Amino acid sequence: MNEARRFKGEHIAIGILAVIIVILVAYFVLIASRNTFIVQEINAGQEFIHELLLANDILEADARLLREEIEMLQAKEPIDPIHYRVIQQILDVAPERLRQVFDEEVELSAPEDFIMLPDRRILIRGQWFCAYTEMPYTLEAIFSYWLWEDEIRLSLLGYSPFGWVGWRYPWESPNNHSWVRQHTLEMVPVRFYWMGGDWDEVGYNVEYLNGENFPEELAYYAFKHLNRIIVDAWFVDTILYVNLHHSEPMRMSSGTFGEWAMYTTLVNSLYSVPGIDALVVLVDGQREATFGGHGMPFRDIYLVN
Repeated sequence: MNEARRFKGEHIAIGILAVIIVILVAYFVLIASRNTFIVQEINAGQEFIHELLLANDILEADARLLREEIEMLQAKEPIDPIHYRVIQQILDVAPERLRQVFDEEVELSAPEDFIMLPDRRILIRGQWFCAYTEMPYTLEAIFSYWLWEDEIRLSLLGYSPFGWVGWRYPWESPNNHSWVRQHTLEMVPVRFYWMGGDWDEVGYNVEYLNGENFPEELAYYAFKHLNRIIVDAWFVDTILYVNLHHSEPMRMSSGTFGEWAMYTTLVNSLYSVPGIDALVVLVDGQREATFGGHGMPFRDIYLVN
């Protein structure tokens, strides 16, 4: 009887122990599953936060670009209220005024080709047909304008037919039929000027530039002879544009005579490029830049004569 009771007690104990083991195993399985779920949730949360940060960076970049565009728009100078009235007056009056100079009919280019210059001046382009040579030619002219009793008035300051050696004034002899360009240069002779320290010694070195590689060779020889850094140079019809490096204003600051000498030798050297009617000197793409410690400015446009 006692053995039966003991056997029965052992089985009960074993059963209770088995139940406890099952419960513990189930508990640990549940804990492990829960930890796996928590880890997955944490990873998903981190990915979500990363996506939010990326989206925030994109929004900040877009906002920065928008602010820059707004600042650029705000920085732009407002168009002169009489701008469009000047254009219309040019279209109405300039052809007849130029016809009086050329003794031939003149056709203006589109207003988009006109250039508004400082000091209330405007550079216009067009063409005229020469009856003597029976050929059309390009022309450029500069008018000044002003407002008089609410009316736009115009005055012809100068004109330059394509191929003429320089700009002319309206009172000079018109239409001498010598404005035809006879050649295109493969080798371009350019005079690079130098000046002595006592002003009494001036000279130049002639270099023959390859017409096809003109901007590169102009930059090379300008640095060699003038110690000036030219970034680029190009032609618009018969206007030569030369863009100097942004460091040039500081590099040209060397006292009154030094600045004047560097300015004079540079401009005269560029003047000597054959076949141009006008010269525009830019600094970092900007017109009328001031250079040197004495505030000497490059003019907006130089008329070659």
